[in-house]
Amino acid sequence: MNDSKAGRWRLNVLCGLLAAGLLAIAGRVLYIQTHAAELALWAEHQRLSVVTVPGRPGDIFGKSTGGYVVMAGSKQAPCCYADPGLLADDEIPEVAQKVAQAAGTDSQAILKELNDRRDRRYAVLLRDLTDEQAQAIRKLDLKAVQISYEWKRQYPLGSLGSQVLGYRQIDGVGAEGLEAKGDRLIAGKPGKKILQTDAARRGIYAQLQEFDPPTDGKHLVLTLDVNIQGFLEQSLAEAGEKWGAQAVMGVVMDPNNGSILGMASWPTYDPNNYSLARPEERKNRCLTDPFEPGSVFKSFIATGAVQMHKATWKSQFFCHYGCYDAPGGGTIRDFPGEHFGVLPLLDIVVHSSNIGMAKLGETLGERNLYEIAKAFGFGKETGIELPGESGGTLLPPSRWDRGYSLRRVPFGQGPISVTTLQLVTAYSAIANGGVLYRPRVVDCVLDTDGKVLWENRPHPVRRVLDAAVSRSAVEDVLAQVVERGTAKRCRLDKWTIFGKTGTAQIGGPGGYKDRAYTGTFVGGGPVGSPAVMCGISVYHPDYAKGHAGGVVAAPFVRDVLARTLTYLDVPPDRDYQTPQSGVATAGGEVDAE
Repeated sequence: MNDSKAGRWRLNVLCGLLAAGLLAIAGRVLYIQTHAAELALWAEHQRLSVVTVPGRPGDIFGKSTGGYVVMAGSKQAPCCYADPGLLADDEIPEVAQKVAQAAGTDSQAILKELNDRRDRRYAVLLRDLTDEQAQAIRKLDLKAVQISYEWKRQYPLGSLGSQVLGYRQIDGVGAEGLEAKGDRLIAGKPGKKILQTDAARRGIYAQLQEFDPPTDGKHLVLTLDVNIQGFLEQSLAEAGEKWGAQAVMGVVMDPNNGSILGMASWPTYDPNNYSLARPEERKNRCLTDPFEPGSVFKSFIATGAVQMHKATWKSQFFCHYGCYDAPGGGTIRDFPGEHFGVLPLLDIVVHSSNIGMAKLGETLGERNLYEIAKAFGFGKETGIELPGESGGTLLPPSRWDRGYSLRRVPFGQGPISVTTLQLVTAYSAIANGGVLYRPRVVDCVLDTDGKVLWENRPHPVRRVLDAAVSRSAVEDVLAQVVERGTAKRCRLDKWTIFGKTGTAQIGGPGGYKDRAYTGTFVGGGPVGSPAVMCGISVYHPDYAKGHAGGVVAAPFVRDVLARTLTYLDVPPDRDYQTPQSGVATAGGEVDAE
C-alpha cells in the first residue's frame, strides 16, 4: 500500500469515527428529550434523601391497687446505618473497621451487612447504641455512615408476666404473647422526612423538604395485677425448685367475670434479653400444653351428674374396697391403703375415689360424660386474647375405647386432655353460681391521649349449672376436700377454701411413663363468696420427692390465695364453716391403675 492509499484509509477511518460519535451524541440527545421526566425524577432522587421516622409502639399496662403499671414501654435509642452505594469496594473493609473500633465491637458483622446490602442504599450496621458510641461514630465523619434513632422495647419489670407479654424483636415486630397478638394495635405507623442532601448524600436537616409524621401505637391495659402476678410467679418457682419439676403452670382468675389476675409458667425468661431464652422458657404453658387432668376432673363429672338429675350428693356407690375389676374395662384401683366400701357421691369426691367415679360413669353413660365435659368448655379453646392456645382433647364417644374410657373419663384419664387455663376457667363456673366466662387478659385499649377506644367487657359463654347446684358443689363438697379430704395442705386460718386435687400419669409413645405425673390443685375462696380462683399444675416432679397434687401443688395454691386475699382486702370468714368430722386421707388421689 503506497502513502497515498494509506492516507486516504486513515482519513476514511477518522471520518467514520467522527460520524459514529455524532450519531451517539444525537442518540443521547434524543434519549434525553424523550426521557426528560424520568431523568429529572432521578436527579431529584439524587438530590433528596428519604429518612424513615418510626412510630412509637404503644405501651402495655398491668394493674395494681395504685393504678396502672407499665409492663412494656419504649425509648428511643441511637442506631448506625450506612449507604453502601457511596462506598467503593476497597473502602468497605476500612469503613467497617473504623465503625467497629468507635463502637467497641467486632467488625465482622458490620462488614457482612455492608457486603450483603451492597446494591441497597440503606444498611443498619449497629442498633441500641449508647450516646457515647453514637458520638464516637459521628466524629468519624464518614461520608456513607450516619446515626439515626429508633424505638427500643423495654420491660421494666423484667421477667414478670413475660410469657403473657411476649417480646418485640430488634426490627420492632411483635413476637409471641400479646406483643404478637396485638401487634396490629401496638405497632406504630412509620412516617418519613424528605431532606435535601449535600455532595455526599448526607441529609441536611435544615433543608427539610417534606415531613409525614409517624403515628404512635395504641396502648393495652391488662387485667393482670402485677402484685398478684408476682405472688404467683414466686410460688411457681418455689414449687418447681422444691419438687425438681420439669415445668409448673399457674393461673389466678376472678371467677365472677373471667378476668386473669395472674398467669405464668416456670421456668421463665426476661424479655429484655429474649435471644438468650430457650423456646420452652418463652412458652405460655398454661394455654399451650395440655395434659391428662386426673382427679381434678372428678368435680365436673360429679357436679354435671347432679345437674342432670342422674345422681345426688347422697347417691351411694360401692367402691369394692379399693380394687374393681370392671367388666370389659380393666382393673381400677383407689389410692394404696384406701379400702372404701359404700360411699355417697359427696365423699367419693372428697376422698377422691377412682372406683366410685368409675361406677358413676357406668350410671351416666358415654354420651352424658361427653356432654358434661363439653359444657364446661373442654375440647375447645377458651378464646383468650393470646396466641398459641390449645383446645386440649375431648374425643367424641364414637372414638372412645368402649368400656375402658367409660370408666376412666370420670377420673380424668383416657380421651381427655386439658390446659391449666381450661381447668381454672371451668372451676370458676362452679364457683360463681354456674356461668362459664370466656377468660380475658386485655381489659381495654387506649389511644395515645389515654382515651378508651375499646373495652373488653366480661363475656358469659353459657350457663353450665343451676345456682343451687353450683352453691352445693362449693359449700357441701369442694370445701370438704380442703377441710377433711385430699387438700388439707391448702387450709387457711383466716379464710375458708374449696377446691380439688389431681394426680395424673403422663403418657408416652408406649403408654404411661413410669413414675411420671402431673400434680394439680385448683382452689378458691372464700367459700361463702368466692373472690379468687387459683390453679397450679406441677408437671413431672421428681417422683422421689413427691408427685401427688395434694402435696406438690396444694401448698403453693394456699400461699397464692393467702397473699391475694390479704392484698385484695377480702374479709376473713373462717367462722363461716368449721371442720367436720370424717375420715381423713393423706393425698389419696393418684389416678393410676
